[in-house]
Amino acid sequence: MAKPPKKNGFRHRQEAEPLLVRLSNHLQAAILLVMDYVAQTTGIEPSQEEIATVLKSYFTLDEVTNQINYLRKKPPVQERPGADSGFRAAPMRINLMIAPNKNPLARAGFFIRPIAEAVAEIRKHANAALGVAPSDEDIALSLKSNFILSELKNQIVHIRQQPSEQG
Repeated sequence: MAKPPKKNGFRHRQEAEPLLVRLSNHLQAAILLVMDYVAQTTGIEPSQEEIATVLKSYFTLDEVTNQINYLRKKPPVQERPGADSGFRAAPMRINLMIAPNKNPLARAGFFIRPIAEAVAEIRKHANAALGVAPSDEDIALSLKSNFILSELKNQIVHIRQQPSEQG
């Protein structure tokens, strides 16, 4: 295998992995909801690194899998006559004016690779536990549940309270 050409004395990878990834619309909306919920409830918007860390925790993998299983067993919600099926009511009121804007790339649909890896871990864990890999929509619906949102926020708060390992 040929080595990448040298430029200014350094070897550069020809096929570097992208640092940013795009997620499906369902997953993008779910991750943004998590960010907004944490910002609203704690006063500090989480970084993408914080989100990726808590999504990869075993607790999250297990609870999201349980939520996916629950949602699969739950009968579908019957829409009331005349309801506009293209829109759903927001599960909470979010005041985006008070949160600092830490994640402009996420709002534009670009996420760091660790978030995509965390979603892949959720999918792998759920597939092993349930026998069927969940869709992006299944994972997104699970992440949007009140219980999961609250638990993700609690984990982020816990991470923030831990002493820094740099000192």
